[in-house]
Amino acid sequence: MIKDAFKSAARIIAIVVVLLLLIGTGCINSLMFHPVKGGYNAATRGYVDIGTNGVKIAAIVLGPERGKKAIIRCHGNAEDARGTLWALVELAKAGYTVASVDYPGYGLSDGSPDEEGCYRNVHRLYDWLVETRGFNPEDIIVDGFSIGTGPATELAATRPCGGLILEAPFLSAPRVVTRVRILPVDPFPNLKRIGAVKCRVLMIHGTGDRVIPYSQGQALFKLANEPKRFVTIEDGDHNTLVVDMGFDNYLELIKSFVDGVPVSMVDSDK
Repeated sequence: MIKDAFKSAARIIAIVVVLLLLIGTGCINSLMFHPVKGGYNAATRGYVDIGTNGVKIAAIVLGPERGKKAIIRCHGNAEDARGTLWALVELAKAGYTVASVDYPGYGLSDGSPDEEGCYRNVHRLYDWLVETRGFNPEDIIVDGFSIGTGPATELAATRPCGGLILEAPFLSAPRVVTRVRILPVDPFPNLKRIGAVKCRVLMIHGTGDRVIPYSQGQALFKLANEPKRFVTIEDGDHNTLVVDMGFDNYLELIKSFVDGVPVSMVDSDK
């Protein structure tokens, strides 16, 4: 009797687990993405529609048409292409081309957000910079923040570029919460893709990050190929990482990396 009770309980637990997994998988997009709109419009400086086949893909491109280097910024959650460039405006003034594209459903971009749509829009911006603006792939630096480290890593793993910057990166999106994989799907699997990145890598993470654990950035860094550099921001939190680091320090770090200053010529930590 007790044995039968245990079997029944085990079956119930198994059913509950399966149901939770199915619900988690089905709701993954709504859990991952928090799109924002209204932060800019078609008259905003730098706005360009780089979409094809009637699908609008909204981008903000600042700085000279053919700058010293091009920086693709893959924005985080609850922000748009315009808002994410605030810390890079000074580099645009200094002669670099800085650009960001909105994921589907964000800003003025058509569609609803999903993993593949993020990859598609970021790839489209890369192609536009090469084909329309004339940038050589080795002069394109990819910079991702938070959830943007997913499409940034995927782009650098599949297309040639001059460098990859990951700010507050994770191993994969669900592991930010679960720490280990428990779902059938594992969106933005940075841990599987970072090894395919052949360009130099810079990672920045704060020890006080309350959204993406600092330990995930450290673990991802161990999987990356050389040359690479990890910058620790003591007590740096997720949404105040640049401020906690110091705006001038941040710009100096990004600029030196974009310019190709060897890792051996800079401090290992800030």
